[in-house]
Amino acid sequence: MAQRTYPGHSLIGKTATTKRKVKNEVIRQLTRERGPDPDAESWLLMFQGKYQPEYWIVLLVKKNATLKAIDEALRDIWLECCSHLSAFTIHGEDYVSFPDVEFGGKSMNARLGNLFSVGLTGEYIYDYGDSTYLTFKVLDLVPFSPKGRTSVEIVARNDPPDIRCSVCGEPATEICLECLYEDSETPFFCDDCFEKHECDEEMSLPVVNSPRMGQCAYTG
Repeated sequence: MAQRTYPGHSLIGKTATTKRKVKNEVIRQLTRERGPDPDAESWLLMFQGKYQPEYWIVLLVKKNATLKAIDEALRDIWLECCSHLSAFTIHGEDYVSFPDVEFGGKSMNARLGNLFSVGLTGEYIYDYGDSTYLTFKVLDLVPFSPKGRTSVEIVARNDPPDIRCSVCGEPATEICLECLYEDSETPFFCDDCFEKHECDEEMSLPVVNSPRMGQCAYTG
């Protein structure tokens, strides 16, 4: 069975790409727009939904930045709703947002230069209650720096999946949480159809381009 293609865009040159081709496209666009810098080294990282691979992003991260900087970027781009705990799992070790002596875990102040290598894979969790799970891979170490004074830059991401209203087939804007929690196959609605839907109108969240869509109070 052929692997599915998940479309997206490089945010550097605003060019269309796919998840499988994004590494080469991002490097091509960085080379064209900024040029290699012999004094710069950054990791090119891909994160994706562990159970929703259609959601993916690529980050350019300074070589010696911290895990905390990546955690903050993931929250800003994809995840933050209620200041939940989070953690990376790398080489079998957990690096948590708020280390606790009783429960273990290392600090996210760990530097990437001491942890990462090209080809490394790991996992990330946001919220230990209504959890969102991500996986990541270190795609490459490249001679570029994130834009401006930041240590992390998002350089590519997936295009929003084509999610349709369960009733009329128009683009969906709302998820009915009651239907979602009941494992209904039809939890998505456009604005007009959701107004006529029989479930509680307050039990909904917007359709957004994130693997956390429909969880906790996340609105994008």
